[in-house]
Amino acid sequence: MSENSTSTKLDRIAIIGCGHVGSTSAYALLVRGITEEIVILDQNRDHLIGEVMDLQHSVPLFRPTRIWAGDFEDLTDADIIVIAAGAGTKPGESRLELLNRNVSVIREIVKDIKETGFDGIILMTTNPVDILAQTAQEESGLAVSKVISSGTVLDTARLRMILGEKIGIEARSVHAYIIGEHGDSEIATWSSATIAGTPLVEFAKDFDLDYDAILSQVRQAAPEIVRQKGYTSYAIASCVVRICESILRNERSVLPVSTLTTGQYGIKDIYLSLPCVVGRNGVEKIIEIPLNDEETEGLRQSAKILKSKFDQIH
Repeated sequence: MSENSTSTKLDRIAIIGCGHVGSTSAYALLVRGITEEIVILDQNRDHLIGEVMDLQHSVPLFRPTRIWAGDFEDLTDADIIVIAAGAGTKPGESRLELLNRNVSVIREIVKDIKETGFDGIILMTTNPVDILAQTAQEESGLAVSKVISSGTVLDTARLRMILGEKIGIEARSVHAYIIGEHGDSEIATWSSATIAGTPLVEFAKDFDLDYDAILSQVRQAAPEIVRQKGYTSYAIASCVVRICESILRNERSVLPVSTLTTGQYGIKDIYLSLPCVVGRNGVEKIIEIPLNDEETEGLRQSAKILKSKFDQIH
């Protein structure tokens, strides 16, 4: 808990949406044991109650956690609200194509959140996460630092996993980021990627890596999973836990979440992912890592695509 919390204030995470992402995130949070309370909301009450009962039966096997099916009134005292409501991608559909279907859903949810007096942090996982997080920030009136999306935390994990497998290094020892849109225009920061302080391009020079193919593999990971099983759940839930953990524990970890740009790399007034210091107050700082000219231009193009789509809903 924060220094200003009273002794009776418990850490509470609320999840709106009890589909594949919401329910898996709740389970991942329960297993990790980072919060004392988890409240879940969903329009389908019967499904919600069934999921919550199933989760409650897991509690005795993990750390004590209160978990229940709630309503918007339960959001007032929440520290974090994870928005996982809305439609998921269909096979062959891009995240940006979801925009028109999900923007009205998010606006309605944020309107209801605002009426509760909530003043915590909103974590957006509904796609397209960048545009919807920016929409949520504008609609909520909350500080920019308090409305973030999962961004490219998942894409970065995929990149590190692939690189680790190819060069025989455990993924957590690979320091490389995916930045920009959480989607088809995202880019990899090859020029600043390192292994134990050694530039990746130098460390991996004997492995004949096809960097374009690796980036393509990262970009196509979600569509391939959707084609194979119909949805994604485990990895994005793991990202939710990691971000929430950094917030609740005030870790100030560096995570590539999506936030509003303020001139970084010549880009401003659009949400996209860059390495950010994430703590109890949300995004505390955006870090401008070194990029070469090609990467900088790729990031700017990604921003232009997002800006064009964002302008369409205004």
